[in-house]
Amino acid sequence: GGLILLVLALVVGWFVIASGKRKEQFAARSLNQARAAAEAGYLPLASSELQRLITTYKGTDAAHEAVITLNQVRMVNGQSELAAVGLREYLASKPPEKYLSPAYGLLGAALENAKQWAEAANAYTQASNAAGVPYLKATYLVDAGRAYRQGGRTEEAAKAYRTILEKY
Repeated sequence: GGLILLVLALVVGWFVIASGKRKEQFAARSLNQARAAAEAGYLPLASSELQRLITTYKGTDAAHEAVITLNQVRMVNGQSELAAVGLREYLASKPPEKYLSPAYGLLGAALENAKQWAEAANAYTQASNAAGVPYLKATYLVDAGRAYRQGGRTEEAAKAYRTILEKY
């Protein structure tokens, strides 16, 4: 009886792992197709493909990447406000750490496009804090400094630039 239960547990475990890998593969393929559509200039098609992927394959790496890509497409389409809303919702859902920096960076760009300088600078600063490599940390601080400067907050801009000079 114990051997049968052990074999059954192993089969069920294998099935769960295999179906998870298969789901991730389908999601990655779907993401590649949506990106190809976007690169070819079919932005409405890319947007709908990305939204479907996000819903269908929720929780996969490809779905997280699709959220970032969808909001890039929105920004290319001149929908910075919509991108900002989508990125704020995404960040509120507490995504895995590796997606924080690109999401905050893109949010900063969307807010900067909407001339919301202080919020943009804050998003860039959070992108810098979440970045894993020094050059990205520095790049996002340059962006934060620019946004602070645009918003007339020269003290904060100078502080961001000083941090870059001292640390990077």
